[in-house]
Amino acid sequence: MDLENLSEKQNLRENYDPVIDVIYSSAGGAKEKYDSVGFFYDKILQIFRIKPMLDAFYLSELKKDEKTLVLGFGSGFLLEKIITATDPIHKVYGLDFSERMHILANRRLSKLNIQNKTKLKIGNVLDMPYKSDSFDVVFAVYVLDIMKINDISRLLYQIKRVLKSDGRLILVAMTKEGKGLTKIMRKLYEWLYQYWPTTFGYHASSRPIYVDEEIEKADFEIINSKLTYIFTFGFPLKVIVAKKTN
Repeated sequence: MDLENLSEKQNLRENYDPVIDVIYSSAGGAKEKYDSVGFFYDKILQIFRIKPMLDAFYLSELKKDEKTLVLGFGSGFLLEKIITATDPIHKVYGLDFSERMHILANRRLSKLNIQNKTKLKIGNVLDMPYKSDSFDVVFAVYVLDIMKINDISRLLYQIKRVLKSDGRLILVAMTKEGKGLTKIMRKLYEWLYQYWPTTFGYHASSRPIYVDEEIEKADFEIINSKLTYIFTFGFPLKVIVAKKTN
């Protein structure tokens, strides 16, 4: 076994490019990945993401008069939930770098005739095209845990910048927390992650991180949290509500 090569691959997996594992990436990189797996993502992957997204939504206690931004909105499930459940006064903003996800989200919202209640952009979460102090609430679901380690602080800085002084961050990320079966499932996921096959052009991106530590390092105050899991597999996830501190 080539230990030097194995070590290099493990290092790549710890610090891969945003949203895509470099070992499995194509020349087009992360954007191409999400642009190319639209059908698979919408019909299959969202099944595993619905429970954590609903946990995040209910824990947020979102109010209709709060101006909200959804980062990495994907095919639009969370956007739909926010609009149909709260009937917001303001438009719901969304930022995702995938044109394909933008199309899928608009298609979902158009079927319900609520697309005019959103303002979606294609862009980079590490360089958000919004003014400072713009939002009451920012949702980041499966965003932090797909970043390079060094980019996590950059993302949290951007979130703090666009949040109002009393704003809240609602976060969902895979976590290294958990005991008993949850810990076993997390370790199994981390082991499988090294050998995960590419399916329909898709390779898993999220991996467990020390969520609480990253949030607290960025000077957010955690005001509520919940340990949950990915439906069927039981891989642990952390849902966090954090307040911006000045």
